[in-house]
Parts: sequence; C-alpha cells; structure tokens
Amino acid sequence: MLKKFLIILLVFAGLAAYASDNFLNSVVISNNDGNLSVILRLDKVVKMKRESQSSDKLVLTLRGISQSPDINTLYKNTSDVKGIIIQNKKNNELKIYIEAPEISKADIVFETPNSSPLVVSNSIHEQRVIWSLMSIIILLLVMCSARKSAKSYDGKSDIEKAIKEREKALYRNFQREIDSLPSINCKLKSYRKHVLKGETLRHYSKI
Repeated sequence: MLKKFLIILLVFAGLAAYASDNFLNSVVISNNDGNLSVILRLDKVVKMKRESQSSDKLVLTLRGISQSPDINTLYKNTSDVKGIIIQNKKNNELKIYIEAPEISKADIVFETPNSSPLVVSNSIHEQRVIWSLMSIIILLLVMCSARKSAKSYDGKSDIEKAIKEREKALYRNFQREIDSLPSINCKLKSYRKHVLKGETLRHYSKI
C-alpha cells in the first residue's frame, strides 16, 4: 500500500514539474522606425501585467514562468536602453524592469516556438480600460432608470388604490340609499283595488 502511494506521489510530482516547465529565454528591445517593442521569447504564453512608473520606466510582471539559466538580452536598432533587470519571485513569477526613453509606449510581443507572435499593444490596453469605464457608466444609468421606474410605479399603484376605495365607498352609500327607499311592490299593493284599466302609477302621483 505504501509503495503504491509513493508511486502515485512521484507521478503527480513529475506532472507538476512538467507543467511548470515554462522559461523566459530572452528579452529583445527593438526599435523599428521609432516604434519600440519589447519581445519576450518564452516556451508558453503567460499572464502579464504591465505598469508604467514613468515614460522612461516600464515594469512587466509575468506569472507561471521562470527565468532560464542562460537568458539573453538583445538590442535591435537601439542603443539608448539604460538597463534591464529580471527578478525571480515566488510561485513562478518574474518581474522585468526596463529603463529606456519612451519605453512606456512600447508594444509587448510574446514569441513562442509553437505559435505566431502575439502582440499586446498599448492602444489595446487603453481600449480595455475605456470599455470597462463605459460598461460601469451604462450599468449605473440602468440602475438609476430602474429606480425611477420603481418609484413611479409605486405612485401609480397608490392612485389606483385610492380610486378603488372611493368607488367602494360610493357603492356602499348607494346601497344604503336603495335599502332606505320604500318598496315599489308595497306601494302598488295599497292602490291595487282602486286601479282602473288604462291608468298608470303616474296618474296617481298627480292626485
């Protein structure tokens, strides 16, 4: 039993180690006719967070990846990069600090052996922020509209309720008046022996 447990444990450990085999192999700073790009060559695409501390300082945080022992830093058509610092963090996290003129506007490109380059541009990031703000504003407008509709609906129901109560009161008063009137049948009985052919109740009212 213990032997089987150890075998299963070793298999899962091997799978976990294999799953975490994702390395950053090189960082390339490229300048193509004034357009800066930070090219990250890695085994698999990972989640990334970018932060611009200033126009000349960029911080990239990569999750689910480690630094390769023989990582390279390359520069294409640029010579004014002041420095690149790569730090290994816990839980397979990397932080890349890049200092260069206008580096905050650079595009981030993922290059992997099994897929075409994936470009994460600064404009795409700004569009996501704008769409998020617009979604929040639309949600707030819908909530305000729903709240106003609920208030108007409550006022309308109060008016309808008052009208129904008034109709009920009028009906009760009318019913009392009907009950207090003398019966028509009783009046006809008192004059039945004096009624002649062709005479009506209207003739008796004139007498």
